[in-house]
Formats: sequence, structure tokens, C-alpha cells
Amino acid sequence: MITVNNLKLKYNSNSVLNDVSFSQRKGEVTAIIGPSGSGKTTLLRSLNLLATPWSGTITIDDFQFNTQQHSKKDIKQLRNKSAMVFQNYNLFKNKTILENITEGLIYGQNYDKAKAEEIALSYLKKVNMLEHKHKYPIQLSGGQSQRVGIVRALALNPDVLLLDEPTSALDPESIQSVLSLIKSIAEEGMTMVLVTHEINFAKAIADQILFIDNGEILHRGSPEEVLEHTHSERLNRFLNRVEVEGVYK
Repeated sequence: MITVNNLKLKYNSNSVLNDVSFSQRKGEVTAIIGPSGSGKTTLLRSLNLLATPWSGTITIDDFQFNTQQHSKKDIKQLRNKSAMVFQNYNLFKNKTILENITEGLIYGQNYDKAKAEEIALSYLKKVNMLEHKHKYPIQLSGGQSQRVGIVRALALNPDVLLLDEPTSALDPESIQSVLSLIKSIAEEGMTMVLVTHEINFAKAIADQILFIDNGEILHRGSPEEVLEHTHSERLNRFLNRVEVEGVYK
């Protein structure tokens, strides 16, 4: 489903991704963990070209994107394969919750307004947010805003859902509700790549975990292999520094 081969990316002389490769099957969840500045968010953003590697290939489903040889059509085709959930929601402040969701459907996928609203309302109902459809983002809590961000991404019907630290800006109570929503989405078979600092949640939800540091994947495997049975001093030092218990139970 997803195959990443030999991604390299530099900002000036700083190597951010250094020959990164991984793969996952349809319906699986990959959790990316690592210290701040390790390249984990850049790797995630590379999957829909919010960050553009200068070398390597990205394959999603049956489409392969060559970072060194591609057209504008290729860029659009890769981006259409996924939808991103951002850590700070990125909602349009001057649009209602309903409009935030329909915007991408109307202008990105060419739905008429009536059909776009039908899709948006069905997703809002699914996450018990229907009563907030005419509110503006400023009227929502952080947890509610992030749930709208997730709904907005899901409404696009992507092959892959990309989540960048979706709980980092939330209070503990909101974190739990958002994590529960993400878990339910995973259980429905959505293919996901998730950057998270919630180690216990990664352990509960992921099929594989990537530990990345200094732009390289140092460890890759099941949650048990990476989080419980590692003999890596570097990984153990990282795990000892994060709040292993986290909020997720």
C-alpha cells in the first residue's frame, strides 16, 4: 500500500531525511516516534509533498512518485491519495465548521454544494458534532477543533490518513477523546501514518513503529519489538525521557 524508498531531503547543508525507507500494507497503522527535530514530521509531510525530498520514491497504492522526475499532474495525483490532520487544526477561522469541511470537497474534488454538505453532515453526525455545524472555530474547544480537523480529512475519502502530533496542543481530557476517535477510525480499516509523542497510544494502535533520529530510521518493528524488547541504548534513553504512561489508557 505504502512504499517509501531512499528518501533524502536537505535544507541548505542540513540533512533532514537521510536515505529513509519503509513500507506498510493497506489497513495498517504506522506510528513514527522520535525526539524533537529528528525528522519525523518532515517524513510525514513528505508523503503528500508538503515537504519535497530531492531523492527517492514514494508509492501509495498503485501510483509511484519519483521525487527527481515528476510533473504537476504527478504531484496532484500523489496528494489526492492522502489527507493531513495538523497538530494546530488549521481550520479557516472565518468559515463555519460546516464550511470548513465542504471547502475541500467543493474546490478540491468538484462536488456541488448540496452533495458536499450531505457528506460533511454525515461525518459530523458520526462524531457527535452535528450541533456545532454553524459555529466558528473560535467557539470550539481544542478537542472539538481537532475532531473537526479529523472529520475534514476523512470527508475527502483518502487512501491514507496522515496525522501530525494530533494531540500536542490539547488538554488531557481532550487528548483522550481525540485518541479514542483515532482508534475507532483505525479499527474501521483506515490506513494511517501517525507522528505522536503518546507512546502508550502508539503501542495500542500501531502495527509498526518507526523510531527516527537525525533523519534516519534507527529502529522499525512491531510495538513489542521496538518498545519492549529493544536493547538499543539510544532508543531506551528516548523512551525514558518521554512520559511513557501518557494520557491514553
